[in-house]
Amino acid sequence: MYNLTMTLSKRRIFTRRHNTSRFRLPIGLILVVAAIGLCLLIPASPISFTVLDPSSREFPTPPPSLTPPPTPTREHIGRIIFTCTRGDYNQLCLINADGTGYQQLTNLEANSYYPVYSPLGGSIVYASNQNGGVFDLFLFVFEGSRLIRLTEFIGNVVSPTFSPDGQKILFANRASDGPTSLWTMDNTGENADLLFAGPSAIVAADWSPDGSTIAFAMSVDQPDSYEIFLMNADGSNVRQLTYGLPGIGGSLDWSPDGKYLLIYAGPPGDKNIFLVNVLEETAAQLTNGGNNAASSFSPDGQWIAFNSLRNNGQADIFIMRPDGSDVRQVTDNPEPDWQPQWEP
Repeated sequence: MYNLTMTLSKRRIFTRRHNTSRFRLPIGLILVVAAIGLCLLIPASPISFTVLDPSSREFPTPPPSLTPPPTPTREHIGRIIFTCTRGDYNQLCLINADGTGYQQLTNLEANSYYPVYSPLGGSIVYASNQNGGVFDLFLFVFEGSRLIRLTEFIGNVVSPTFSPDGQKILFANRASDGPTSLWTMDNTGENADLLFAGPSAIVAADWSPDGSTIAFAMSVDQPDSYEIFLMNADGSNVRQLTYGLPGIGGSLDWSPDGKYLLIYAGPPGDKNIFLVNVLEETAAQLTNGGNNAASSFSPDGQWIAFNSLRNNGQADIFIMRPDGSDVRQVTDNPEPDWQPQWEP
């Protein structure tokens, strides 16, 4: 609402001298004129009023306005799903990004990893060995608490991610004795097929927001150290993005605008989060100490979630701004919390 104040200026009253010998005014008229003159001589007090709808009034120049700050992703800044070690097994947990609303989603005598939301929300895909043996992908639909097994007997399946339209799922799969490769399938689990088989093991992949490019981490010289590669969504035009950044780990995430990739790198026990400019092929370090990993962007790009061992060597979930500032702790559990992913 705009508060506008209009002040009436003082007016000077000029009178002429008249020849009163020619005529006389009636006494009633004289009193009325005198009263009007007295009112004009009294200074006017300011008049204040409020315009309820500024758009209904015409202004010669529109009043200035401030650009509002970006709205948060959702109430509580958003929600984060993550892997949570509870007892002898890795489970799936959920929490608001402000640290409230914690809940454990699974309680299985099995390990579950790599939870990721579908682009429209309402369901997650994750890798689990809950049916014994190797890992398969499962789809959990929150409405009705429905669990659907998506893969079976196609290999050891990890690290799923959705295409931007939600129709396809990209995942890493070791189908035989060879290195882990990249596969795709429909979001129903049908039509699983090999997309790209590299010379070395692939540990993580992510689809760009426009659907045109896939980024993945593949080992080159050492089994536990990786480089980041890009390729077209159809598996063609494979090219290496990073060179010489030591100790790159096995996770990555695109920024919502598709210009950057989040990775982590560094010597063992001292990993940090890096923001890679894909076009310029440069990397900026966002954290400094704490042994950090598994970072991901919020849907609006205003926050980054990651896990860190900076407090007593215990893995917890933290969030920070994209420039590394405003670090906030989200979880504080005596057991490890890691692999955070945001709800859309």
